[in-house]
Amino acid sequence: MIRFVVLSVLLLGSVASFGQASLQKTFVQKMELPASPDIGTQVLRISESFLGTPYVAGTLEGNPTERLVCKFDGLDCTTLVESVIALAVAKTENSTFEEYKNELTRLRYREGLIDGYPSRLHYILDWMYENQKRGRLEDITSKVGGVPFNKQINFMTTHANLYPSLAASEVYEKLKEQEAVINSREHSYIPKNAIQKAEPMLHDGDIVAFTSSVEGLDVNHMGIISKVGSRAYLIHASLTGKKVIMTNVPLAEYVASVPKHTGMIVARLNDI
Repeated sequence: MIRFVVLSVLLLGSVASFGQASLQKTFVQKMELPASPDIGTQVLRISESFLGTPYVAGTLEGNPTERLVCKFDGLDCTTLVESVIALAVAKTENSTFEEYKNELTRLRYREGLIDGYPSRLHYILDWMYENQKRGRLEDITSKVGGVPFNKQINFMTTHANLYPSLAASEVYEKLKEQEAVINSREHSYIPKNAIQKAEPMLHDGDIVAFTSSVEGLDVNHMGIISKVGSRAYLIHASLTGKKVIMTNVPLAEYVASVPKHTGMIVARLNDI
């Protein structure tokens, strides 16, 4: 029995080491991609390198304690966006794996500190606000045709059964406080019938998130803009496509085809 336990521990350690080595090898490959003169183009080029990567839902969930999750071999819509931004920042500022992980932490967690489940920026409205506050990006929604987005955000606490971590009362109360703060801010969105008019004002590498018709939920999905002439297309980790793809129709047509998308919000990264 002791021998079996020791062998199991050694095997798990070997698997973890292999996974880390594979992750770092992929990171080095991403750092070898051609450099681009501005952060938006850099984000687009790195996002294109993920085309075909399998879609994996809930990539940040299921850990007994909150920790930084780094994955390149399977992504959901949010982890694609975060991974691409963190890679672009690392390539521009300091091409080390540690810098990538540091930027990923700053993107994903409030004040860049991992302190339990509530420290993660679960709502994209909050994610945009916090990353704008630290200067990484600008919410440009109001500049490209946005109108007031008046909606009470409370999906997580009103559907606590979907989030095992909310079973702890202190975690639930913390999330409820965070929702109240989000609801105290002013937000904008571009209604879906106005998106085509906004497309010429979008740039390569802009981050877009699609507002939701679901009660209490801010957005359903997010991705990265690729411009073709005056039209915008979306690179995203697609649940239906089961991989990272670029839409075969322009952004306005894509959003119109998804009934639960009511519009979009837009962020633009600041040059480093």
